[in-house]
Amino acid sequence: MANHLNVFEGPAAVRDLLDPGRLPYLPLVELPAELNPFAGDKVRIFAKLMTLSPLGNVKAVPAFNMIAEMHRRGELAGVRRIVENSSGNTVSSLALVGRQFGVDETKSYVSAEISWHKLLMLLFFGVEPMVNVEPANPSETDPESGIYKAKKDGESEEALNPGQYDNEDNPKAHEKWTAQQIWEQTGGDINIFCAGLGTTGTVIGNSRFLKGKKPSLRVVGVMRAPDNYVPGVRTEKLLKLIGFDWHKHVDVIERIETADSYRLSLDMSRRGIIVGPSSGFALAGLLQYLGDLKGKNALDEVRDEESGDVVCVFPCPDGPMPYLDEYFKYLDGSHFPPIRNEAALLNRP
Repeated sequence: MANHLNVFEGPAAVRDLLDPGRLPYLPLVELPAELNPFAGDKVRIFAKLMTLSPLGNVKAVPAFNMIAEMHRRGELAGVRRIVENSSGNTVSSLALVGRQFGVDETKSYVSAEISWHKLLMLLFFGVEPMVNVEPANPSETDPESGIYKAKKDGESEEALNPGQYDNEDNPKAHEKWTAQQIWEQTGGDINIFCAGLGTTGTVIGNSRFLKGKKPSLRVVGVMRAPDNYVPGVRTEKLLKLIGFDWHKHVDVIERIETADSYRLSLDMSRRGIIVGPSSGFALAGLLQYLGDLKGKNALDEVRDEESGDVVCVFPCPDGPMPYLDEYFKYLDGSHFPPIRNEAALLNRP
């Protein structure tokens, strides 16, 4: 850690604050038995809290790396506007990092699926959103896709499209920072890494580093089940838009539905691990994989020979607040306490 006291000062204080290489390690916290149905099988599950980065989300890591590397290569000279295809965390992080490098304007092509709270978040951070209705099965070269539009927009004078879907500085950020932290925090005692599949930068960067250290490590990639909504991650069809060859970095694919993602996020948050639906999504995929292993009597295949444990890590991309209204949409009333004397409320919707 470059800054043990966690103090940032001087003209570059905010830029240094946003630099993952200058921060204390983000917490790695073990789930209690109430959240781990395999605790009795000597399975230990750890959440990597990317939610506690200065910008509150996992995309802050690649956003900083992409912009900093472009600055180092001189690619920001004359750039006045960043443009990206993103419905929230990536583009808001790019906007905040970009301003530290002299680029004040940011525009985003956002999915028509975007939550209202996420849209308000973009406006709050000064990002100009352009709502884009994509075809049901778009390709990267489809002129109606947000990725294509952002790339074309980025070719205009004084604009730049970082291109998170094929920019190598995306996975390299996790290889450089996230995975190294996980390796050191676990002392190398990690058997399974599990992450949701969005841009796939997280799973690729962590897989490269961790498998390089421990080839026996299993990497689980989690994708959205067809016709299921979870913010920040993709279905198999939408993953075809990704420019990275992520398949070679993943050993197992699990498909997870909307309700399980929101339910597990709610359960973790109520136990003091405040995380959003994509965190519940990753945990659901991990639990599904562990259930498959146990059902096949195959947990010993991934168990550490010395400790006898199965150590699992999954990253938590962001918190629940931008999606708060969605929990009440995708989970039924049995998950929430009643409002007593509700009639006394003023200005009810």
